[in-house]
Amino acid sequence: MNKKITNYIKLLVLSLIPIFVGPLLIHFGSLKETYMLSVLGVIVCLCSIVMIFISLFGIITELFKK
Repeated sequence: MNKKITNYIKLLVLSLIPIFVGPLLIHFGSLKETYMLSVLGVIVCLCSIVMIFISLFGIITELFKK
């Protein structure tokens, strides 16, 4: 496998961490009624979405490169 593809797969696997941490922060922020935790949870969720798109588009471009 190409080294770039393995790097994108590692990024995809690393994006699992903020996928689970973000909603937990949002939930704890709503329980304690602190908006900073909720905002931080939303930012973490958005970062995970960006990481997923970067890794998927990178894998697709490397697979279909001529």
